[in-house]
Amino acid sequence: MQLPYPRVYKPERNHTSDRGRKFLHGRPFLRVQTNQQAQPHIQQEFPTNKGLGSGIKKLLNIIIKDLQPLSSVNIEAPLSQSSIRCELQSFYRTKRVEVQRSVNKAHNLVLSAELWSSNKNTFYLTVAGHLINENWELKSYVLDTAHLIHKSTAESVVEQLLRISKEWNITEKTQFVVTNVDGIKRAQNNIRKWTFIPCFAFTLDKVVRETLSDWELLLRKCQQIVAFFHQSDEASQHLQKHRISLKLQSRELTQSSGLKWLPTFYMLKTILEQWPAIFEVFVDKRVDLCLNENERKIVDQIVKVLDVLKEATLKVGRQGFISISNIIPVVQMLQERLRNLGMMENRIAQKLSEKCDYHIGKINQILWFRVCTALDPQYKTSVLRDSSIEDVKAEIKRQMRESKSVCHKSRSDESVLLNYWEMKDISGSTLEFWRNLPEEFRKLSSVARKNLSVVSTVIPMENVHQMKESQIINRRNCLEPENLNMILFLNSNL
Repeated sequence: MQLPYPRVYKPERNHTSDRGRKFLHGRPFLRVQTNQQAQPHIQQEFPTNKGLGSGIKKLLNIIIKDLQPLSSVNIEAPLSQSSIRCELQSFYRTKRVEVQRSVNKAHNLVLSAELWSSNKNTFYLTVAGHLINENWELKSYVLDTAHLIHKSTAESVVEQLLRISKEWNITEKTQFVVTNVDGIKRAQNNIRKWTFIPCFAFTLDKVVRETLSDWELLLRKCQQIVAFFHQSDEASQHLQKHRISLKLQSRELTQSSGLKWLPTFYMLKTILEQWPAIFEVFVDKRVDLCLNENERKIVDQIVKVLDVLKEATLKVGRQGFISISNIIPVVQMLQERLRNLGMMENRIAQKLSEKCDYHIGKINQILWFRVCTALDPQYKTSVLRDSSIEDVKAEIKRQMRESKSVCHKSRSDESVLLNYWEMKDISGSTLEFWRNLPEEFRKLSSVARKNLSVVSTVIPMENVHQMKESQIINRRNCLEPENLNMILFLNSNL
């Protein structure tokens, strides 16, 4: 199964280089000093058994923050790999209790289920829980990473979701599951109460792949152009000379592997910007990789379309997990921009618009999608201007009646909802708005907390915008299967 993006975990920010590390069988081999003068890897203090000293703390820091396998780390102290693993298990159990406590406090929880692979035949499922706490902060906790040993089908994903939700005692408080797994809606017979939502980033990536499939040969040719300069220092030097003579920006050509849309965008954009210099090099060296006029026109159309897509994803969010409440206005903007490009005879825009209509064009007809948007004061107008708003009002009032929140001020649900509809000039963030509302809005706030907890992607937005794979991905792939769940849990929840 092809996955649209790699999973990226939080590296230690102060640890920016692998310089000074030794490598053993392709894995980083670390030596940790235990003397008192050595600087700690991070400032977090890890709970450890008495008598083990600061060396084990530094070691756990490296293992968790840099996703290092236990077998790759060497420490100059009388510690065995089994004792290190015991300390890791102890810290995992302590942190798990903390996360369980936070999850227990939530009345409603949204799950995200990310299917990812370390290689073509090894698949994992990382499940996270998302909630808005009492302080109106959107919190996300990784709950479990399951190794799908025999199969990576939608049915096996559902089985793991059921297992994890039961272990964490969250089956009944879960209503929505955001996932990047195809076909999961057909495999959900055992959990009819859950609504499965496609990851927005995964859906956009699918739309782009389907759109660009007709021009795959042209994209491969562009990859060969970049590879030619990356593999030849002489050609790169000639390219730089022609850049200077033609007064072009000195920007490195970027490579794209596969059909991932963001690296493809930057690859094609840099080729177009530097094409006069590239052409001169090809003529000088008689390289048969020149793009003809029609090919350059298609590349230009693709760049304009992907630039619109880039702008749309940035509007979704730049950092962390983002509520799904802004997806309807983002899709509306995306479709309008694509239609405008299509009217200018951009064939790529026309096809991408058709694919968007097929995959995401009808989200404004889905009731729970419109309810989430209506409860976001920044985007509610996207729904309120719709003539068929009555079903949204009825659903919100139904949820208000079922709410466990108690409001001591006697105002009807209809009056409270109407007051919210009429509010204008909203300042601050969406969660700040709901946190600062008076007592009379308590029941409506409870409904908003439940619906605004639904996130739009299965990974944080900064990972959606990431163009290159980091070294952290390779480190994750080296983790021992028996330790992977613990290390990824601690890495994400610290």
